[in-house]
Amino acid sequence: MCMRLYLVPNDPERTTLVSANGVAHYKVHTAKAHRFGPSVLSIRRSADEEVDSVVGEVEWRRFGAHPVVRSNVFDGTLQEMEVRNFLYKPGHRFTPTRRFLGDDGQEYRWKPFKNIGHVLTRLDTGAEVARFTQEPVSEGFFRGERKWCLQIQPTTLDIDMVVLTFIIMEKRRRDCVAAEAMKGPHDEDVPEGGGCEAGAGMG
Repeated sequence: MCMRLYLVPNDPERTTLVSANGVAHYKVHTAKAHRFGPSVLSIRRSADEEVDSVVGEVEWRRFGAHPVVRSNVFDGTLQEMEVRNFLYKPGHRFTPTRRFLGDDGQEYRWKPFKNIGHVLTRLDTGAEVARFTQEPVSEGFFRGERKWCLQIQPTTLDIDMVVLTFIIMEKRRRDCVAAEAMKGPHDEDVPEGGGCEAGAGMG
């Protein structure tokens, strides 16, 4: 059975992922330690103990430095790695597609599709695992509304990893869209290591 998590509000930096029955499953918050410091995005799940609630943190470093992710979803122990090594390109320099190795040992791919949104598939079978899309809600807490929703199919992949990778992908996509909108007609292309490639966008 497909799991649906609605973003309330539809902002990957500050949102709550809520199920159809109104239960909050994940909370995303972004904060800065000081004015000129990096922003840190944290994802927490519902848990009885505070220590068990942390899914991961992403430090969005400034001045062209690559962002880093800290989480224990990789193998159960807390690890830190650059986002570009966690969500890596399939070999083509300019592509919004990203791959990652799941906690189940399988390789997965996030890819955006026009008029649909991001879709996550298992690489070896092509089976859809999750997608982010807007849909009318016919039942439950949000009945009658049109909401942005992360749909997750039954999978061997840890749901925490689905949520963590999705939030990173969607945040970067929106940053890149905003950066492109601000770019003037005479701006030069941003070199590797800066702009979208440094973590603001998809690259």
